Amino acid sequence: MQCKRIIATLLCAVIPFGIAISPVGTSTVLSAEAASEVNSGTCGKNLTWKLDSSGTLTVSGTGDMNEDLDSNPCPWKEYSDEIKNVIIGTGVTSIGMGMFDNCNNLTSLSLPDTLKTISAYSFSSCKSLESVVIPNGVTNIGTSAFSSCKKLSNVTIPASVTNISALAFSGTPWFEAQRSIDTPFVIINGLLINVFYKLSGDVVIPSTVNKICDQAAWGCSEITSLTIPETVTEIGHNAFNGCEQLKSVTIPSSVESIGMQAFIKCTALSEVFILNPDAKIYDRANTFTNENDKFSGVIKGYKGSTAEKYAQKYNYTFKTLAQLGDVNSDEYINAVDASSVLAYYAMISTNQDGGYDEEQKIAADVNHDGLINAVDASNILSYYAYVSTTKETPMSMEEYMKKLK
Repeated sequence: MQCKRIIATLLCAVIPFGIAISPVGTSTVLSAEAASEVNSGTCGKNLTWKLDSSGTLTVSGTGDMNEDLDSNPCPWKEYSDEIKNVIIGTGVTSIGMGMFDNCNNLTSLSLPDTLKTISAYSFSSCKSLESVVIPNGVTNIGTSAFSSCKKLSNVTIPASVTNISALAFSGTPWFEAQRSIDTPFVIINGLLINVFYKLSGDVVIPSTVNKICDQAAWGCSEITSLTIPETVTEIGHNAFNGCEQLKSVTIPSSVESIGMQAFIKCTALSEVFILNPDAKIYDRANTFTNENDKFSGVIKGYKGSTAEKYAQKYNYTFKTLAQLGDVNSDEYINAVDASSVLAYYAMISTNQDGGYDEEQKIAADVNHDGLINAVDASNILSYYAYVSTTKETPMSMEEYMKKLK
């Protein structure tokens, strides 16, 4: 009896460690076999990859991943359906273009804090992926990076992300939950990535936006007027492509760049005000077009501005705007202009028409706050006093207002 107890005790002790006692007294290893390596290789100058039999693909090393281009095709493409888990190790700084495109069985994704860029199509059409946490440190999410991930409903995007390219999350449950008629603007970290396509009439972009991303309002064919706030510094490629009923747009002085085909196929567009004299306008004729890759309207900007040079290069009609503060366009900024602004303010304060056209409103709003009131009149008088007393070449009203800030 004592012997049987000893044997039982030994059995309990050894089985957890993978050893069994066979009837004939020989030992057998029972532990599950570790996942074996399926294939491995390089995927960047200093990066290696390994896929094991459990479906886990691990990338290790430092630096950028290769792009999935003809010169550097994805090294694990033939194993796309076998990949279930992806672990990108610390030290990796970018995910290459299309590297995990169509990994239909990918369910788990781990990304490192060293990551900076998720390139175009990196994880598009990963139909089993349900959630992703973008680590803090990522600044750019490329075109269609997670598009058509049919189950992707949970996405965490950190404050470090400063660019989300076109269609980055299109066709995902997460994106569809963000866009509706009740919340027509999808804004992430100040990036306007989408405008609900059925939005119509007068549209005012929120002042929380600092960049209008690529294709943000593509196909919003029922917008008739558009207000872009002074917080916006960049308008992306194809941002307002196909806004067929948009008649006029004022691009504020805060906008530093206007992307390729930003206002292409805007059939009704007849006037464009560009208020930053140094704005970078994508150098192609179809940055602004109506129907036939030509713009028949008028581009309005300041004398010597990039807007004037752009219009001249492509033979578009250009009209010079009166300088800021010169409300009556007599080439002087003085008490007469200040008085005019006060009269306008008095009229609109009693719900009457102030009588200003769009160009006069632009000239009168010297502090660019979207309002025309006594503050603007006071600033015009202040500038007039400065010009009247300075012994140096006076700065422009625009420069003067920047100094006041």
